[in-house]
Amino acid sequence: MTNAQTTIEKQNNSSGLKRLKRRGFTLIEILIVVVILGVLAALVIPGVVGALTDANTSAASARASQITTMVTRFNQFKPGGVSITLTDGTSYTPTTLAPLVTANYCAAADLANQVNSAKGWTWTASTSKFTPTP
Repeated sequence: MTNAQTTIEKQNNSSGLKRLKRRGFTLIEILIVVVILGVLAALVIPGVVGALTDANTSAASARASQITTMVTRFNQFKPGGVSITLTDGTSYTPTTLAPLVTANYCAAADLANQVNSAKGWTWTASTSKFTPTP
């Protein structure tokens, strides 16, 4: 061995410990990464859920406006002599609004309430608008 190699080996082993080549990650490093990812997910998920709820509410309000327009036009033209009677505070389901589908004003899926598909739409006479039934 050369003098330089011997000096380097002595410096590396001066503490008396042999240095091993590291391969991969230690368990602690992996656990730290998992914890950091968990904290980030815990911070992000509530925001995403809130945004999704707001988007569904906005979409339901927009669809309620479209249904109001469709029913108004349907009642003006009365195709086949049929009209949809609107009563204040009454909840209308896709079944009660089915004449709109029959007259090709919309598709059956367009009458679904995005906020709660089991519920329909409520007519409010004071505003002359449909709103999603909560």
